[in-house]
Amino acid sequence: MTDQTSKLDSLPARDADAALASAGGDADLARELLDVLLAGLPEEIEELRACIAEADWIALAEHAHQVRGATRYCGVPALDEAIEALERTARRGDTALVSDDFAAVESQASRLVEALGA
Repeated sequence: MTDQTSKLDSLPARDADAALASAGGDADLARELLDVLLAGLPEEIEELRACIAEADWIALAEHAHQVRGATRYCGVPALDEAIEALERTARRGDTALVSDDFAAVESQASRLVEALGA
C-alpha cells in the first residue's frame, strides 16, 4: 500500500453531509448528482484509460478536470482527491505517477460503489 493509497483510504468514500451542503441542502438534488456520477463513472474511467494508452497527457488532464467537476459536488472525498491527483500528474506529464494515480482513481471508484452497495 502506497502512502497515496493510505491517504485516500483514510478519507470517506462518501460524505453525505458534504454532498447535502454542495446541493444547497436539497437532498433530492444531492442524490441526483451522485446518481449521475455513478452512472457515468465506468465510461469516464474508460476515457481516462484511453488517454493514458495514447500517452495524451493534455487530454488526460482535461478529462480528469471535467470528472473532478462532478466529484467535487457529490460528497465523494476520496475519489475527488484521487482524480485531482491524476489531473496534477497528467499536467506534469509524469508517466510513472500517472499509472499509480490512475490505479488510485480506479480503486476509489470501486470503493465508492462498494460503500453505496451499488
